[in-house]
Amino acid sequence: MPAAVVRFMCRQGYFLARQRQRGITQRCEVPFKSAVLAHRYCSSSVDSLIGKQASSKRQDGQRKKTQIPSSSINFSDIDALDSSLTPEQWGMMKAQFRHPQDFERKAMERLVKNPNFRVAESLMAYIEEEGRKPRYGVLFSYLAICVRCEMYDEMFKVYAELRRTGKMLDPNLLATLIKGFCGTDRWKESLEFLKIVKVLGKAYSRHYNHIIIAAVEHGEKQFGMSLFEEMMSAGLTPSDECYGAVMRTLSLAEEEKRVYNLFEEMRNNGEHPSQTLALHIKEWFEGKTSEKWTGTFTSIHASGHCRACGTRLEGTDLTDEEFHLLHDSVLRRVIHGKDIFRSTTPEELKKFLDFIKDRNDYDVIVDGLNVAYAFGSKQKKYSRTLLKVVEHLVQQLGLCVLVLGRKHMKVTTAHGAWRRSDMDTIESLADLFLTDNVSKDDPYLLSATLSCGPHARFISGDFMRDHKALLDNFVQRLFLKWLRGHQMKLLSISYGAPIFSDVHTFDIVVQRTQNTWHFPYDDGEPRQGLEGPDKWLCVRRGT
Repeated sequence: MPAAVVRFMCRQGYFLARQRQRGITQRCEVPFKSAVLAHRYCSSSVDSLIGKQASSKRQDGQRKKTQIPSSSINFSDIDALDSSLTPEQWGMMKAQFRHPQDFERKAMERLVKNPNFRVAESLMAYIEEEGRKPRYGVLFSYLAICVRCEMYDEMFKVYAELRRTGKMLDPNLLATLIKGFCGTDRWKESLEFLKIVKVLGKAYSRHYNHIIIAAVEHGEKQFGMSLFEEMMSAGLTPSDECYGAVMRTLSLAEEEKRVYNLFEEMRNNGEHPSQTLALHIKEWFEGKTSEKWTGTFTSIHASGHCRACGTRLEGTDLTDEEFHLLHDSVLRRVIHGKDIFRSTTPEELKKFLDFIKDRNDYDVIVDGLNVAYAFGSKQKKYSRTLLKVVEHLVQQLGLCVLVLGRKHMKVTTAHGAWRRSDMDTIESLADLFLTDNVSKDDPYLLSATLSCGPHARFISGDFMRDHKALLDNFVQRLFLKWLRGHQMKLLSISYGAPIFSDVHTFDIVVQRTQNTWHFPYDDGEPRQGLEGPDKWLCVRRGT
């Protein structure tokens, strides 16, 4: 749009605003389709027309919303607006947008991230003013804004429009409708949405949580609990709010066992409650149970003892039966799985299995490339880093070591990243098994460590997520427990000596003894890999 036209339109907006300030009746220059639309824009604030700057802080750390001058509104300002826009303003913005055909959808998607109902409503009015029907993507985003802003009357209107279009098979849309309807007295209608999701085979926790909360809050405890148990039996994890609502409703002495079963499910699924849920758990023990319990927020000593009660937590060692199950599962799913030959060849796999069958007494298996590249590529002293680790393990600790790597590690030079002298020394100290350059060595790393028995450990910074996903749910728990007790990561090299992360001496899961419960809870701090929470709730009986 030419700059001169823009300046003219801005001046027109300014003079109209000045007329209102003088008490002169303002005439809306745009022919609206309804009296509601006319009222909406004729009664908008003067400040939004003349571009007066204003700002207000939002709670919960949300960023400031600022009234943007009408002459300078652009697409990036949409979610910072504090008042609705006129159709002219939306039209000007769309004319400057790079892909006008996608403008309304992109604008509404941006508003979802930081929703302002007035702005979203004015965009819908602009579309109506243009004589067009909003597309599905625009309606879906507008619905989400209505739900988040708790504008339920408008939500019902959008729902009616979506039903007329027949587009009711999107699991994301159904999850939004469930959340919205459960905030009203029409919460039971959300069961129809849940049925559709089940038929689609895509029912997740988000489709259950709000219905369960609404049920127990409206006095339908048994119905809510049946849905909750259905969700748990499907292997779905409830939200903190859902857990809290269920715990609040199970307050009778005869219902305590059901809550204890919930805690056991947390353990079996390896779930870590949030800090908020941990507080709910503490309050439940101290106020809802038939016996006296006392909860304390604490931490666990490196030895595995609780600092609050002195209880020694369960370690990371597996029973013989569990270890053999894990070993066989990894061999079957990870090593012999149907996708294994995407990362190796039958000949190479047979060669490795024969190798590890004859030499299965290693103490430590080293992920050669992961260790060598631990400190990035700036210094490019890969072989020197690997050599320092191997020398420390063999010469200082007296361990039997296997290094797994790739064949390009043997393409050495006298002074390059892979030095010939370093690799020769490594081979003299440890066994070296090299795969093809296109092969993945993680399956070999896991197989070699497990084949060497429960005492063997491995060194790698890989999180092993892809391999964990190949295992059954129960075996995944065993795998994670085993990793925590057997995987080390190279952290640094100080004065020529490598520094490794400590293996865990205790398992980071919900734990129970005769007189105690221990809950590891997530305080929101970012963590990587196997770290797990370091904050615990200790609950003791009779204190």
